[in-house]
Amino acid sequence: MKNLKFSLIDILNIFFVFIIFLFYLSAFKVSPYKTQPSLIFTFLIGLILFSAFLRNSNHLTKAKKIFLFSYPVIFLFTMFETFYMILPYFNPHTYDNLLNNIDFKLLGTYPTIWIEQFHNPFFTDILYLLYLFYFPMPLFLLIYLYNKKKHFTLDKIVTTYLTTYYTSYIIYFFIPAMGPRFNETLIQLQHFKHLNGVIFAIPIRELINYLEPNKFDAFPSLHSAIVTTTMLSTYYYNKKLFKIFLPIAIGIFIALVYCRYHYVIDIIVGFILSVSIFYIWHYFYDKIRIKTKTVDFTK
Repeated sequence: MKNLKFSLIDILNIFFVFIIFLFYLSAFKVSPYKTQPSLIFTFLIGLILFSAFLRNSNHLTKAKKIFLFSYPVIFLFTMFETFYMILPYFNPHTYDNLLNNIDFKLLGTYPTIWIEQFHNPFFTDILYLLYLFYFPMPLFLLIYLYNKKKHFTLDKIVTTYLTTYYTSYIIYFFIPAMGPRFNETLIQLQHFKHLNGVIFAIPIRELINYLEPNKFDAFPSLHSAIVTTTMLSTYYYNKKLFKIFLPIAIGIFIALVYCRYHYVIDIIVGFILSVSIFYIWHYFYDKIRIKTKTVDFTK
């Protein structure tokens, strides 16, 4: 353990496992999932230690480097898959009506109902494709930085992404919301019960439902937060990619409302959260790295 090379991302991951483990203990008496989360937590701690062990190798093969590059993504999505076993039992309340009312007070209308006037099957397909593109979107920048061997910058950006994800995840536990697609008030007002496209909308919607066992993930909008982080990062480190992503980012923000996944207040808070975390890490990252004496997560 003494000779293991830990990265700042490792420390961030350990801290987040600890936080979710506390939530798990708090919900333990009422949750029917007694052992599965603890097994996953054990796997995640092992993943962190294994990554640190690999960095201690005298020679990092290409396979080891690819694993270290992929490790934060594996960690992130594995952790998310535990939430449906913990969150509803940690906090049984939902805040959809509150968020919906905030939208109405801010805009004088329900955005997901208002935007129905632009309904078109081809348009629906395009927006569902844009909604899905959010998932691989950050990888374009990260792969670019990795290939350019800009390991320090890569570590900073991944740290920023993970902090944004983890902060949003923690907020999920305290302000659970399922979004407009499950809001009974809005369902009663809808002119189109199902947003069906020509080819892509239905399979994408089914895929997202399958990959998202925890449905209490509307507030804040991680789509909004991560897209904003991506745009800020590309603006600073790859302006060509920024220009390519700009119309895509605008389309994703429209898709969040059109596809009924988010209230506008979710999007606003996600944007504010992203900007705040991005500039906090921009300012403090170097100082924290020096103080903690950590290494880049990819080597």
